[in-house]
Amino acid sequence: MTDGNEDLSRRAFLRTATGVAAASAAAGTAAAQEEDGGGGGGGGTKTVTVGPGGSLVFEPETIQVTPGMTIEWTWDSDNHNIVVDSQPDGANWEGTEGDATVTYDTGHTYSHTFETLGTYEYACEPHRTAGMLGSVEVVETISTPAPVNIPEVPQSAKALGVATSVVMVATLGLSFFFLKYGGDYGDSDEY
Repeated sequence: MTDGNEDLSRRAFLRTATGVAAASAAAGTAAAQEEDGGGGGGGGTKTVTVGPGGSLVFEPETIQVTPGMTIEWTWDSDNHNIVVDSQPDGANWEGTEGDATVTYDTGHTYSHTFETLGTYEYACEPHRTAGMLGSVEVVETISTPAPVNIPEVPQSAKALGVATSVVMVATLGLSFFFLKYGGDYGDSDEY
C-alpha cells in the first residue's frame, strides 16, 4: 500500500464508522420521541370517532389529555351531536353548536382545546338512551397502562446479543488496526 492509499482508506473507514454511529444515534432518538407520543403538557391533537361504522359509540369512549391539547371529533355516521353533561368549575366547553336537537352527519368535524384539569362528560343526545356517552380526562401527565402479556426475552437471546456486539466491536477494531498499520508484510514470494 502507498501512503496516499493508506490515508484514503483510513479516511473512508472513519467516515463509514462515523456514519454508522450517527445513524444509530438518530434511530435511537427517533424511537424515543415516538415512544413519548406527546404525553407532556400542551399542544397536540387526539381524535375521537363519532359513530364508527354506524355504531352508537364514541371511540374511544374515555380519553386522557393534558392542558392545552385539542380533541377533534370526526363523524363516521349520521345524526350525532355532542352535548356537555358536566365539566370542572371554570371550564368553558359548550359542545357542538346549536341546542341538543341539532345533529351532524358523516364527514363533520368538531374540535375543542381543553385547558382546565378535571373530568368532562358528554353524550350524543339522540342516542343517549342507547349508551352513546363519552368522557375527557384532563390530567397533568397521561398515565400509561401497564403492558399485558409481554413476552420475556430468554437469557440465551440476551447473551447472543452481547456476544454479537462484542464481535462487531472487535471486528471494527481489527479493521482500524489493519488500515492504520497496514496488512502488507512483504512480497508474496516469501510465503
